[in-house]
Amino acid sequence: MRRFIVVCVGIILVPCALHAGQIYGSVTSGGKPVANAAIEITCDKAVATGATASDGAYRIDVPKQGQCTLKLPRYAGGPSAVVFSYANPSQYDFELVSVNGAYRLRRR
Repeated sequence: MRRFIVVCVGIILVPCALHAGQIYGSVTSGGKPVANAAIEITCDKAVATGATASDGAYRIDVPKQGQCTLKLPRYAGGPSAVVFSYANPSQYDFELVSVNGAYRLRRR
């Protein structure tokens, strides 16, 4: 019976440890979706990657909770923003703006 309980607890806890939270939202520029943009989310030293869909939406599971950095690495200036990962999904919508030849992310 004890072994059964340990196995059940392990089955429940392992998926929770694999993904601490989910960050989702959208990226637009000039009111239009930014499609197929690579996204990196770094929490501590753990990196999760993904990309925006054709409508600018993204949804990325991150391995740790706490303060993270969301970055669009393929854009000039490496635009980034601070985001937070929690046990429940967190929504972050951004506007990609060009400033003096470099891009920045502005929260909407």
